Amino acid sequence: MSSRTRSLKIAYSAWPTGRHASAWRLPEAFNGGTVDPVYLADTVRTAERGLFDYYFAGNAISSTADAQRSWHNDVFKIEGFTLASYAAAITRHIGLVVTVNSTYAEPYDTARAIVSLDHLSGGRAGLNIVTGVEGIDAPAQNYGQAKHLGRADKYGRAEEFLEIIQSLSDSWESDYFVDDREAGVFIDATKGHPIGFEGQHYTVKGALNVPRPPQGQVPIVHAGSSEQSFAYGARHADIRFSPFVSTDWNRDYYKRVKGLLPQYGRDPDDQFIIPGITFYVAGTAAEAHAKFREVQNLVVTQYAPAQVGDLVGVDVRSIPPREKIVSVFDEAVFTRHPWLGTALAAFGDETVTLQDLFHYISNKGHLNQPPVVGSGKQVARWIADNFEARAFDGVKLFPPYARTPLDAFVDLVVPELQRLGVYKTAYEASTLRGHLGLPIPANRYAARRETPARVKIPA
Repeated sequence: MSSRTRSLKIAYSAWPTGRHASAWRLPEAFNGGTVDPVYLADTVRTAERGLFDYYFAGNAISSTADAQRSWHNDVFKIEGFTLASYAAAITRHIGLVVTVNSTYAEPYDTARAIVSLDHLSGGRAGLNIVTGVEGIDAPAQNYGQAKHLGRADKYGRAEEFLEIIQSLSDSWESDYFVDDREAGVFIDATKGHPIGFEGQHYTVKGALNVPRPPQGQVPIVHAGSSEQSFAYGARHADIRFSPFVSTDWNRDYYKRVKGLLPQYGRDPDDQFIIPGITFYVAGTAAEAHAKFREVQNLVVTQYAPAQVGDLVGVDVRSIPPREKIVSVFDEAVFTRHPWLGTALAAFGDETVTLQDLFHYISNKGHLNQPPVVGSGKQVARWIADNFEARAFDGVKLFPPYARTPLDAFVDLVVPELQRLGVYKTAYEASTLRGHLGLPIPANRYAARRETPARVKIPA
């Protein structure tokens, strides 16, 4: 185990219209952020003002107009490398993580893009590798395929995909550049290496036509719930994106994930577990809970007692929707369904009705990833307690809507985390690896040479 001191990590996920299904209907919500350069610049600069470690750009490679019926965020997704390059030009410190689906992307093109981003950002790039969801075939049909790959094939492809990217990243040693103008020698050709990769899914000769990235290797992010995903992440990921269910659940998850790393010769402290969490923060707890309730009341779907009853295993069809759930469900039901307690906590009192509960379950993500609601001090204390309990190494903000939740977190929560002594008061590094406390890895092709070969540029 590493002896270095743990430090809380914070990231921001670029959800231009917010994480929750009804919050975009708030009067103050800004819903044009998907392709609005002013809005996107504002959010990445605000995240940097909050000393966030990285700004995360998700990805989607398929969409239909009907997707908005189930989730408004499923319709549009701006391309991640374009967004990250734009963000790199207007920031100085914050890391920039781009998402790529390895099932459909080409590794040579991806290597060129991520290494180029690392150079142009001064070493702030990161790569989130996803493999797609089995049974969802729409992305495949945008790439000339009928169906999405099965799990074994998609992870086999992902293994080769990352091996090629990392080999290409190393394919030029850092001291390749000679620039001897008097002798007419530009580069040391012995410092460039064809990778000669031949696998089941890819054949790539190399070398890359971009120099080695400033970070040596860009940090890798991965998420997933399958055994293949856990193994892939244990081998390769520097950051594991996870859900947050509860402190106890996440402590067990943390131990399990960290426990896998030594099997692959890795120090458990070299991977960071960072769940995505939606925060409702205000000056007082009452204000925060009132805003949360306002969002729930904006659910469009009509109250469906059968949906509530099926979820909790109690027939509520004959019970008025305004009846309080603490009067309807006994202690056994609350014990069987711990998420009922998280619903009460989010609303802030025991006045939660069956209709309120229906609104809660209608907002995507509440059941598996409950929101955290409170004042800046309360939210900071909650984060610090879970960090110290090793339920996570940090948090990634999923804003419920655009734009004020990010400002509220930066202005109200960050100072409290600093006061508690768990969060930095200034950037301590200039690269994403530096923010994570990870060293630059050695180049796999580097070797001592007594007589370097040189390439002479013809006169």
